[in-house]
This record gives sequence, C-alpha cells and structure tokens, in this order.
Amino acid sequence: MKLWSKWVALWSQREVPTMLALIRIFVGVVLLWDFVEIGLHDLPEVMWTPQELGGLPSNVLQRKVPPEIFTWIDPSPELAWGLWGLIILCLVLLILGIATPVVGAILVLAYAQTSLILPLSDRGIDLLLRNVLMLLIFSKAGATLSLPAKLKTGSWLGDGQLHPSWPRYLIALQLVVMYFMAGVQKTALTWTPLGGYNALYVILHDPHIARMDWAGMGVLDAVSPFLRVGAATTHIFEWGAPILVLALWFRYTRERPGRLRAFFLRWDVRLIWVVIGAVLHLGIAIAMQLGIFAWAMLALYPAWFHPDEIQRLRQWWKEKRSKASSSA
Repeated sequence: MKLWSKWVALWSQREVPTMLALIRIFVGVVLLWDFVEIGLHDLPEVMWTPQELGGLPSNVLQRKVPPEIFTWIDPSPELAWGLWGLIILCLVLLILGIATPVVGAILVLAYAQTSLILPLSDRGIDLLLRNVLMLLIFSKAGATLSLPAKLKTGSWLGDGQLHPSWPRYLIALQLVVMYFMAGVQKTALTWTPLGGYNALYVILHDPHIARMDWAGMGVLDAVSPFLRVGAATTHIFEWGAPILVLALWFRYTRERPGRLRAFFLRWDVRLIWVVIGAVLHLGIAIAMQLGIFAWAMLALYPAWFHPDEIQRLRQWWKEKRSKASSSA
C-alpha cells in the first residue's frame, strides 16, 4: 500500500501547464507548416483521392473497411481539399488554444483519416504527433499561452492555476521509448565500431536524403571524422535514453540521499542529454531533408522541463536586465 500510495502521488502531481502549452503551440506550428506545404504543392487531391479518381495508387476503395470519412461522404477531389481545410482550421485554433479538447479531437480524427486513405504517406513522426495530440486533448494545455486565457484573465499566462502533470510525464516517456527503439533498430554495422561509425557518411551520399550534394562539394571527406563522432554520439544517445527516466526521477526526489542522485543533480545529466539531442536534430535539419522530423522532435522537448524552471529563468533574466540598467 505504501508503494501504491507513492505511485498515485507521482501521477497526481500538479503544475502550471506552461510546458504543455508550449508543446501545443510548437506542434501546431510544425504541422501547420507541413500541411500548408501540402496545399501549396496541390497535393491534397493527389494524396487523399482514390486512384480511380486521379489520386496516387492505393487500394482504398477495395478494402473491406474503408476510411470512415468515405462512409459519410463520397470520395472526390473536393473532399480531399475539404479534409485539408479542416486540418488547417483545427491547427490554427490549436495554436491559439481555442477549445483545445474539442479542436484536438477533431484534428486527431481528421489527421488519422489522411493516413488511412494513403498509408504510404503516413510517417513515423505523424504517428508520434497524433499520440501527443491525444495526450494534449486530456490536458489543460489551453489554460495558458492562449487567446482564451488572455481574454479571460488579461494575461497570456492565464490565472496560474495548477493542473495535472501526467500528460507531460507521458510525453517525456513517449520520447524515451521512441529514442530507445530507434537505437535498437540501428542494426547496420556502420552504426558500430565494426563499421567505423560511417553511417552518417553513407547516408549523406544518398541524394534522396542529403539536403545538398555534399559529396560532390567535397564536404563529406573533409568532415568525415566529425561524422563518425556524430554517428557514435547518435547511437549512444539513443541507447542511453532510459537514463532520462532515472534523471527525472532523481529530480523529483532531490531531497533524498545517495551519491548517484547527487551526481545526476550536480551535473544535470538531463540537461546535458537534452542539449545533445537538440544539436543532433539541428544537424539533421541542416544536412538532411527529412521533412518535419527534426523540428517536430524539438517541439516536444519542453516536456523535459518543469514550469518552475521557466519561471526561474524569467526571474534570472529580469534581474540581469535590472542590473544592466542600473549599471548604465
């Protein structure tokens, strides 16, 4: 019973939902960028219309269980554009924090229909973001940094009420699982010392992935040692993701004794890991063309931080500006 009480206490923690609000905004912006690009390239009717009506090859009309939207409305290019428009509208409302639970639910359902119509268009990052949106639906992510908060309280930060922390915990846990499984699935020898950690060197020779012709520019040979370090760091980083659970637990129980806990807190292992992850994702965004992947992952990084840390950072910044003004 004592252990159960501690488990309940952990998941009953409450905080100002600032981090969840940041995730709501960042995820909304990244997805809005992605779907606007789809619209600018006239892709909705190509992707979400059956092959028989001019879409990409798929067996959507031959399936025993068609996408739910096709049972309500006959498939057509107009429906594809309507689905796209609905997603765009929901993303704008999500960013503004308007009716987040309802808007989020509609967004998840519409977003899922696009994957059901053309499964080949559904990426791993799409699945991850839908999972995150599901968690945001059941959170108070719209209680701060939102238009309703501004209208209701006169401040974008809202009334400062505390709300359940568990959605942030689960998003962080989702990231740990995703990173660890990504490391487990990197089975090619080029990700190991046996392959000389040449994975990134090989990947950046692929014209479908490399953002530029790095090989033709002679860049890859010049930076190959750094690419090896990057590949090794990536592999160790992903395999080491479960350490984040331990790091977050040590921060949650910082008042307890223990040398390992003291080491994790003194060196802030969590922050070191997060900085490494941010650098790796920025490197991916610069060197590779993997769509929204890098930016979507970074959009979830606020889950690693408690809202009080942002408050302390704001206070530190105010004090620094105040000292600078006094000196001037």
